[in-house]
Amino acid sequence: MAQTTFSGPVKSLAGFISAGASNSVTTAVGATLNVASYAGKQIYYTSTAAATFTLPAVNTSSPSDPTDPNQANNYGAAFEFVLSTTVAGNFIVKVANSSDTMVGTAILGSATTALVFSTATASDTITLSGTTTGGVGGASVKATVIGANRYKVEVVSGATGAVATPFSATV
Repeated sequence: MAQTTFSGPVKSLAGFISAGASNSVTTAVGATLNVASYAGKQIYYTSTAAATFTLPAVNTSSPSDPTDPNQANNYGAAFEFVLSTTVAGNFIVKVANSSDTMVGTAILGSATTALVFSTATASDTITLSGTTTGGVGGASVKATVIGANRYKVEVVSGATGAVATPFSATV
């Protein structure tokens, strides 16, 4: 099927099905992400090695032509990561520039504890360590552009040992 661009609202009475080989990107290394190749797809991480994924800079500028499919505005772009196995090195998701931040929560659980962590005001990095800050097989991280300089993030993961926040301000 050809690629189609709509400039108005789209309504489906039976839902949309996102399925098929092009809906997942499998990788064993980190990457600097872009909307065209990664947004709306599951990014399936298959390594135990350390990796850093850099989210695209937030761009909520008003395009001169809002119907142009090549506009730079990335409002609503979502990036979802799934870990296939527990990481031995840090699995990091961070913003591209110092003016972008994250807001959201992480739910981490171990054999004896389940905790919810919220981002701090200047959070711009998620670090899953494979131990206390999550990063076990099946962990998921989702980051969605929600407004000017802001990503909404959701982290769900198991952890080992004393559970700790995966959020920090490092960029």
